[in-house]
Amino acid sequence: MAQHMNQERWEELVTSFLRVKDTCLMTGDEEAALAATLSNLSYCTSKLRIMYDHRQIHCVVDQCVSGIVSPKSSLVKQTSHLLASLLRWQSSTSLSSLTLDKVIAWLSSALKYHGRDLHDNETVHQILRALAAALRDAVDHSDEIYLSLAGTKGSLTLTLDSNSPWQNQALAMRCLHLLTYVAPEIVAESRQHNEEIFPAEVVSTIQRIVIGILRQPLPNPDLCSHKLYLHLVASALSVLYNLVVCAPNDILGNIIVSTCRPFVFYGLPGFAHSELVQHTASPEVEVPLSSGMESDSSSRNYTNRNRRKRLRRKRAQPSRSTSDCDSGPCPLVAAVDGMGLGLRVPPPAATLAATVSLKPQWAREKQTLKAEKDKISVNSSLAPETETSPETTSQDESTAEVRVSGSETDFSDFEGGGEKESTLMARARQCSLQAINAVIDKVGKQHKFSYWPPLMCQAPSLMTSVLKDPSASVRMASLQVINTFLLDSSQVLTHAVENEGKSYTTLGQQLGASLRELHRCLALALLSEKFPGALVRTLKTIELLVENVNYSKLKPGLLTKVVTHVKYFMKYKEAVVRANAFSVMVSVLMIKPQVAELRDLLMRYQIPAPPILTLPPQVMPPQFMEEELPEEEDEAEAQLKEQMERMNMLSEDEEEKTENNMHGKSVVSWLMQRCVDSLLTPDHDAVRGIYIQVQLQSLKVLSALVSEHLSIIQHNLPLIQHVISVCSEAVRELPHPRVSQIMSDSHKKFEVGEGFDPALMSPDPGVVVEHAYTLLGSLLGAVKADLDKGNEACTSVSQVQQLWFWALQGPLQILFKQSTGEQSGISVENMSSAGEPLQHNAANWRTQESVGALEHEEHLKQMVAVATVLTHLSPSIFESLGEEWITCIITTVRWLVTYSHPDLRLAGIRIMAIIVGFSGVVGNPGAVSLLQATVVTTCDLLAQRENNVNRDRLLASWALANISSVFEFYVDNWSHQYSSNSEILPPTLTARLLEVGIRACKDKDKIKPHGVRCVGNVTSFLHAQQVADSTLAPLVSKAIDTLVLCSSTGSNMKTRWNACHALGNILSSGQLPIASMPWKSQVLSTLGSLVESFKNYKVRIQACSAICGLRSREEFGSDYYGIWRVLLHGLDNAQNIIDYQEIRHRDELINQICQGICQLSTHITLEDAGSLCELLQLHHDMAMPLLIKAYHSLPPERTVHALKAHSRVEELLSYDALTESQQQALTILHSLTASPTST
Repeated sequence: MAQHMNQERWEELVTSFLRVKDTCLMTGDEEAALAATLSNLSYCTSKLRIMYDHRQIHCVVDQCVSGIVSPKSSLVKQTSHLLASLLRWQSSTSLSSLTLDKVIAWLSSALKYHGRDLHDNETVHQILRALAAALRDAVDHSDEIYLSLAGTKGSLTLTLDSNSPWQNQALAMRCLHLLTYVAPEIVAESRQHNEEIFPAEVVSTIQRIVIGILRQPLPNPDLCSHKLYLHLVASALSVLYNLVVCAPNDILGNIIVSTCRPFVFYGLPGFAHSELVQHTASPEVEVPLSSGMESDSSSRNYTNRNRRKRLRRKRAQPSRSTSDCDSGPCPLVAAVDGMGLGLRVPPPAATLAATVSLKPQWAREKQTLKAEKDKISVNSSLAPETETSPETTSQDESTAEVRVSGSETDFSDFEGGGEKESTLMARARQCSLQAINAVIDKVGKQHKFSYWPPLMCQAPSLMTSVLKDPSASVRMASLQVINTFLLDSSQVLTHAVENEGKSYTTLGQQLGASLRELHRCLALALLSEKFPGALVRTLKTIELLVENVNYSKLKPGLLTKVVTHVKYFMKYKEAVVRANAFSVMVSVLMIKPQVAELRDLLMRYQIPAPPILTLPPQVMPPQFMEEELPEEEDEAEAQLKEQMERMNMLSEDEEEKTENNMHGKSVVSWLMQRCVDSLLTPDHDAVRGIYIQVQLQSLKVLSALVSEHLSIIQHNLPLIQHVISVCSEAVRELPHPRVSQIMSDSHKKFEVGEGFDPALMSPDPGVVVEHAYTLLGSLLGAVKADLDKGNEACTSVSQVQQLWFWALQGPLQILFKQSTGEQSGISVENMSSAGEPLQHNAANWRTQESVGALEHEEHLKQMVAVATVLTHLSPSIFESLGEEWITCIITTVRWLVTYSHPDLRLAGIRIMAIIVGFSGVVGNPGAVSLLQATVVTTCDLLAQRENNVNRDRLLASWALANISSVFEFYVDNWSHQYSSNSEILPPTLTARLLEVGIRACKDKDKIKPHGVRCVGNVTSFLHAQQVADSTLAPLVSKAIDTLVLCSSTGSNMKTRWNACHALGNILSSGQLPIASMPWKSQVLSTLGSLVESFKNYKVRIQACSAICGLRSREEFGSDYYGIWRVLLHGLDNAQNIIDYQEIRHRDELINQICQGICQLSTHITLEDAGSLCELLQLHHDMAMPLLIKAYHSLPPERTVHALKAHSRVEELLSYDALTESQQQALTILHSLTASPTST
């Protein structure tokens, strides 16, 4: 009934208000009645239970701003109150953008007029409330609105510049915050079109106002409450953040960072805001030294949420008492017992030893868990109802503090007015860090380190916030700023050094000292942390730090600190923490250049290896492979399980004890033991909650160990082989029923009452199998690279052969079976070992459907991973495998190349591009057909440019360039099998190959070099009859024009070098009659201009080498004199280096030109000598010392042309009736080509 009456009252008031036409002609009573109507409408709007008509609301809003009520009228207060009431409830109305613009314009005019009256603060307050509500609903604004509100003479500008009450200033700052917020899609669109979002006048005005407010002293508590000031500061900092994101080119980065820095520590115990502002005005660069007391858990008991969700979810209140922060920011006080990061000296060693343990907080608590349980059991029997744990008490107190009624606050106009002061201070600190992070991110990696000294070297630093701040969101924001610094910072951090012995502090010394302090502080953060979310962020920061620091220039000890602290978290109860700990270890193992400290760390912690893994897996030829008896397999699995359980139950103390008892036993490093625990333990408590990411990171750790530290773990290769075998079984066979039973029992153990998801216990084959084969590829690639070291290799050829036989007979068998089955029409699901049918189980790693369907995307990815292993074959190992395995591999590669799915085709093309030149492949009967099939498939992939990503085209172009370089190797094999009249590649395929190569030369910069190589290789392979063919002749001419264009134009030096190399191959191939080719002069002219004066010396060297490819005087033709001229001119200006980076190639360029001069001299005739006389006389003095120097520096095999040239000149000098010019020219050449010993 009451609701119906209120609805009728609302409609009467709306009808009465809509009848008003003009307020200018109203009497005093009518104006008072209208004011009462507006007030009653505002009151009715606040009743949320009343359902209003949206059309009536639109009419009321339009009536308010359509001129009925003037912005200068005395009814502005009531009108603004009504607008605020209507707009604040988003569920009641939704106005169009045009109407909102009218509302904002009307409120701006009213604020500009009434803001001048210092005695009408209530009207200004209502206007600002309505303006905030309107700006919140508006999506985008025009430049007129921006200028009217935040321009030089804008209404908000005047309000903030005037001495208005603090509450109005806070509301005006909130309006600026809402005004500067722009949707992300609008920001992205403006960046694409290179458009400005805000007018430049607005950006400069807002910066001036906001920075001035943030830099002013703290207000009088009698005039402005602390909560109100915190709302003002948070809004101001958010405005700066919005400006940096939306207008990065117009912001004052240095001023914003210096202004925001004091608020990073606002409200923290031991730091006064006024002192921090003073430090900002006159920064002093120093390295902050934090106390080890920060590791106390009482100051770091907090929780964390995912960064993307922390602004949307209610965060858990910190359990730390906030009584010292309730009355405002704490004054600066002296540190007690080494507490605080403002100390200029480190705490005493005794204090550190007494307060800091190398084990993290959760590990220390785990050791005393049994004693605490015993104590609780005794106390509970005495007084079960009176005892409460400290954690429960703190949670109850925190809950009681949060429950504050909004009506009891002194600033209920703002959303969240009932928040505690500690929460508001944390919000201010977080907003300041977000603004600083935005500035650092926008300036780019070349300039961001200009902010490193004030933020990382000046006390207090960002690590102060990481170690002392009680708010999880603030600590996360601080770590994010550090991450922004560290991201892509290797080029700067590589200059960090320690103790250069100079009298002044260099930038490298500052970086080195701050990096050492950063390592120490992050280690302290790990020690005192016990919540997974914050641990993950800290571990990510450590990972970035390790990836970008050059430890070879720093003193030892940093890596020891990292590994010592991170190793505990590799057995943490939360899987996400374990995964990130493994990820940190991957970065540690991949450090370049390697340091001796890392090797010592890897050898320090060791445990006995399982005895059943001492010997490598047995390798036998495939035709003699026999299946083990089930009893023997079960016994081996039982022994493995027992050994793994014993390994898991070892404590850290037991690990240290085993170090002294290793004589006569094979050992594995502690890091490998952690990986094995994560991958091979089926049902132990240590695997509880394992996610797939832990297993993936474990495989990555093993890959890093194999690829970077093979010499350390070479004796443990059988263990890695066992890991690969177990992980790869998911793709080649189903688990044994006994293993399924173990997994099923493990599921039952955790499925009740512990919130455990049984699905997380089984490794996902889609990713584990891929990474297992990646590990196999790393292993085979590492031993391949190790064999190339020769006498320094730690593995022998026989060991590598045995390793490949094991891989071919074990993990790679699925690929060979798949190819054989597809070619014979049998699917994998019909294959089984020993003729037994496959048995499916509910706990299997792969479901029945995915096992039998090759088209399944997951299975295809696994097949690609399996096939990629074959790319690590080396020529010597490949030939030692035997004819049967070679044929099997070639057949499998052909199946991959001709398969329908593009990923498998690319995998086959990649393998073929690597093994195409192996003698075992070239001599195989099926090699030519495989070559033709690969060329066809590669051309198809490159031809479909719009349907393939750049990565696929890049791989295809690289493969095509490699394959086309060895066509001549297959000629003998082809002639033995077929008639000598036929060609390896049919004319149509050759024409298509040229077309695809020419198209690749016009592709992206990364694809062009490979396209140029392909065109040069194919053209140099053609003989005269093929070039004369009407189909190929125009393509050959087009190919030459393309190569000439690529060598003479463009900024990609790699493309130009490859183009010169391709032209050299064509000139030196001997397949084409170069002397009669119409494009010969164009090619020689282009190469000559490059040799003479091009800026890149490597391109000049290759161009000169291409010219030297001509074999006779007839091939030079009329260009002989021009080649002499460009070579001599090029030799003369080779020493005029414009770019200092080319100095390293100068000597090689001089040697190559001198070699070219000698080669030209071998083809000289008497007529040539007469025409060259003047040119040789001009450059004789310059060329003589350079030729002598080149003769001394060149190896003997490269001085053959000089000897031939000297012999040719002596032969010509012996002729009779030489002209004077001929005699002079030959005499000069005789002195130039003579060996230094003979002169």
